[in-house]
Amino acid sequence: MKTPQEHKRTSVKEILSKTLKTTTTKLSPISIEVNESIRDDFTKVDFSFEETHGELIKIVNLEQVAGLGFVDCLFKGCLQEYSKKYSSLSNMVLSDLKINPIFSMAKNLARTDAKTDVSICVEIKGLGLAEFRSRSRSIVYSSFVATLEAFQFYINCQRSFEKLKWIIDDAKQRNRSDTIQACLRDISAITEMNTYAK
Repeated sequence: MKTPQEHKRTSVKEILSKTLKTTTTKLSPISIEVNESIRDDFTKVDFSFEETHGELIKIVNLEQVAGLGFVDCLFKGCLQEYSKKYSSLSNMVLSDLKINPIFSMAKNLARTDAKTDVSICVEIKGLGLAEFRSRSRSIVYSSFVATLEAFQFYINCQRSFEKLKWIIDDAKQRNRSDTIQACLRDISAITEMNTYAK
């Protein structure tokens, strides 16, 4: 059952899709390698993913990202890659990480092959929580997917906000009050997800 936040996010995703159309940003995992040692407090992670905007495809390779655990590494790496271009990402704070193995889905007797739901909860300053979930047989892979989905969502929010502002400016020059009102409604919904520089 969806939470009110998930319903709100579903509505915003429809706005993002309508605004960005085929240029919506998509982040898809390719590989992840986690290196930990009992002699070192830091985890080091190499990971790569595909970033697409319509027909434009870019492979992002992040190597030797050091952090306190692999989720910290994923967030640090993604922030290093995107926060200069998308300043609103700096509002993201990891507030919870939930790991829920589903032993009823296991096939072997030891139940070690059970699928696991990983939920990454992100808090945006002053705007509440958003939860991003992924299910697989790997806690690492599910955490990777959920983290990419969080960044993908907030990147598309900022891109849509900026495009809607441009459409409003253009509509003002053409005296299209109907377009302006429609865009202002969409901007209002997007700003419930995050705050953006003026």
